[in-house]
Amino acid sequence: MLARLRHRWQRLGRPQRWALLVGLAVTLIRLSLVGKGTMAFIDERRYITAMLGLRELCAGHGLAFLQAIHSMGARPGDGLWRVIPGLGQAALLLGFGLNPNAPPSLQVPQAFNVLVISLNALLLYKIYRRFLGVGLALLGVALYSSLVNTNVYLRHLLPYDHALFFFLWALWLLLVTPQNGRLRRYVLVGVLASISYAVYPGYFMGPALLLMVGATRPFGQQARPAQPRHLGAVFGQLLGLLGVLAFLELTARAAGTSYFASSRYIAGTILQGSFAEGFSFIGQYYWEVEKWLGAGLLLLFGAGLLMCGRVLPAFFSSADRTSAASIEVRTLVVGAFATWLGYACLVALGHQLVFYGRILHFFAPFVVLGALVALQATAARPLLARCMVGVGLGVAAVSFADFVRAYRQVDYPCDFVYRHGILDVRQIAAIQTNACEQNVLTYRLFGPAIRNQPTRPTPRYRLVNFAYLYPLTCYRPVALHTGRVVAATPYFMKYTPYQFEGHSKAEREMVRQYVIDFVIVGR
Repeated sequence: MLARLRHRWQRLGRPQRWALLVGLAVTLIRLSLVGKGTMAFIDERRYITAMLGLRELCAGHGLAFLQAIHSMGARPGDGLWRVIPGLGQAALLLGFGLNPNAPPSLQVPQAFNVLVISLNALLLYKIYRRFLGVGLALLGVALYSSLVNTNVYLRHLLPYDHALFFFLWALWLLLVTPQNGRLRRYVLVGVLASISYAVYPGYFMGPALLLMVGATRPFGQQARPAQPRHLGAVFGQLLGLLGVLAFLELTARAAGTSYFASSRYIAGTILQGSFAEGFSFIGQYYWEVEKWLGAGLLLLFGAGLLMCGRVLPAFFSSADRTSAASIEVRTLVVGAFATWLGYACLVALGHQLVFYGRILHFFAPFVVLGALVALQATAARPLLARCMVGVGLGVAAVSFADFVRAYRQVDYPCDFVYRHGILDVRQIAAIQTNACEQNVLTYRLFGPAIRNQPTRPTPRYRLVNFAYLYPLTCYRPVALHTGRVVAATPYFMKYTPYQFEGHSKAEREMVRQYVIDFVIVGR
């Protein structure tokens, strides 16, 4: 085993070796950032539902397990996938009595998040390498890995990176499958695409983009597109996609519900935010969150898009077919822009959807790819190319270091009260917020670190902003006339990336303008 690993290591080039070592260091840095942040977003409570379903499955109650995963807001794939870290938490519970709801145990799914993010980077390297040289491919992975949007969800029990993992896996498999490949390979692509959708339906653009790439594959060779074997890439994907969706519907019916009905319902609830930002959201996010790196990537993507859009029509009309890889990279860049444009139209014109930072999470790999296409066209000389890669790696390192510095400083209400020994809801006398609305959702407590550990249920504390502040139509000061302030910390949404997860532009400005702290007041 060691000899095989040594042989593979020796076969790698020097740039790839350094990239693996740097990737390992980045992974360790990400792991150092976990330990807090879980349950900050309301959607993270679905993880608890998945764990309750796992408990039912371990007890032999299969129907109760199906009912649990199909009550997660049309995300049964997320419930099934979360069984992996859930088993790790179960082992900690059985071996050490560690409460699965407490932060020490929740580091297991956080570490699982970090693993998936690293796998996404590896898949992206393989995808970029199909179209680009080693230097540009590694630069693309470095730029992607340094983005705030790439890293900001690693503390949270949310499905975005996991859905992206299955999509990138499907895309890589599609790209490496020969054009005359067997139908079952394309069926597997469709299966992976459907799993991605089942993990997080907000990435419905993924299967559409894969179908675009599959539909253009015949144009990369001399054979006529009308030949039946050229339809395999599309037909196989549809077969795998519809097969998995049908299976999920059958399991939902067995659980007394409907997966398709849940999907239709959840699509009508994506309304947090502003319809007015349909076309401007991506620019605001990349400038305010990613800063100069984001602005530069968007400008380079625009240049790469123009290059791809200018030459792509010729590939479909020319008698001399170009290479499959050349068409595929252009299809990915133009197709990603087309799916973004369609989504933006549904937001701004149709008022059917809303943009969030997590939606841009899907487009980030293709923003970087478009930028690399532009850079490749400008780096004709080897010396210029090496200088460009070196500067890009330096920018990526500075951007990632800035993210780590800011991310470490963010604290979260649930973790804050946990560290101050507030473990039982009966310890809380009252909860107040700076929001004018009375119906904001308050947080739940983690409980003690060890299962069945006794707590002191005495109402001693008054909490300020122990809630998810949405909606936030106006600011209301909270008077602290009585009691002493035990501890205070800035509310976690002061961190700019979090403000783009459902708040409108006016709400984001309110969060930045006013002093919004989480405060523990004792008697």
